[in-house]
Amino acid sequence: MNRLTFLVAAIVIGILSGCAGATSSPMPNPTPIQAATPSPVPTPVTNLPSWYTTSERPTGPGILPAGSHTTQRFSPGFTFSVPEGWVNTSDEAGFFGLFPDTPANQAEFGRSEGLAQAIHVGPRNDPYFTCDAWEDNQGATAAEIVAAMVANEALATSEPVDVTIGGLTGKQIDVRLDPGWTESCPGDPPGVDLGDGRTRGILLDTPNRGVIVIFVGSLHSAGHEAFLTEA
Repeated sequence: MNRLTFLVAAIVIGILSGCAGATSSPMPNPTPIQAATPSPVPTPVTNLPSWYTTSERPTGPGILPAGSHTTQRFSPGFTFSVPEGWVNTSDEAGFFGLFPDTPANQAEFGRSEGLAQAIHVGPRNDPYFTCDAWEDNQGATAAEIVAAMVANEALATSEPVDVTIGGLTGKQIDVRLDPGWTESCPGDPPGVDLGDGRTRGILLDTPNRGVIVIFVGSLHSAGHEAFLTEA
């Protein structure tokens, strides 16, 4: 669930050339040509945990002070509150990400460059929670997507419940890999235990952005309930 894209700006420089015929008159002084001003480069985010040495450029402000904050680019925008020690690395029109600066996340990042616990938000009409190849959770509404999740033999799900957040209604459901599912997810590196992962999905219907999905996920079941309480 950690996927980002980045924009790179390019600058084009023109070359002026000319020629002159023979003449007894002195050549005029050339008119100075002012170089084009480069497009401004976004200021790199340096306010990050020392262990978070990713090569990807964060689009969020980094470490957040405790208190209330408002998204800068995500659509639809929202206001949220965090305690001390939370980090916002992704704030784009279609993706928002938060994670706590904890020993568990530091250890997992050192092992796999992933996060043990994180919150991701984005508009998705086809979210997947364990392995994309096994899931086809498509739908135009939160209810349709959740119904597909419940029917999927690869997933073990809780009973969906109705939720309302910020005036938006939808569904909440807890998801894990079904203990009886024995296939390997294509493309996953050796040592990945998808059966140990846990995710709470909150799916909200919006009038103009489709279904907004909030993923509250843990790579390991140990500590997931405590993370849900904090998140």
